[in-house]
Amino acid sequence: MSIGFINRHRWASSALALVAVTAIGAALLAYRSGLPSDMADGTYASECCIVELRGGDLVANGVDLVRYSVQQDDQGPYILPGTFVGTEDGGIVLDGGRRVNKLRLDRLPNPTRISIPGLWGPERFVRTARRAR
Repeated sequence: MSIGFINRHRWASSALALVAVTAIGAALLAYRSGLPSDMADGTYASECCIVELRGGDLVANGVDLVRYSVQQDDQGPYILPGTFVGTEDGGIVLDGGRRVNKLRLDRLPNPTRISIPGLWGPERFVRTARRAR
């Protein structure tokens, strides 16, 4: 074998490995990007408050709180907010110092319930009727 053949073979192997790593990275990025954020859009109410999901924005009692993504795992669909979201003292709490929790949905598309962690267990929010436009 000539040196030129070996160098070309190494170059081709390196290029193939780079393509494979790039493809795997792109697939992981696409997987992590989740589902369309508007799949869970709607207004959800509990005894404490009202939460709205609007295309990637979680709004509580009319105030924009945090961005989120819609994802799914082996336990079902969920909302993954950018920071901790929970219920405490009759309201929604954000806390950048706590671990982010999954806010579980009952189904996709058009969920009817979302569970948000609280001090005494998950608080259930039920989707309110849609208004005619």
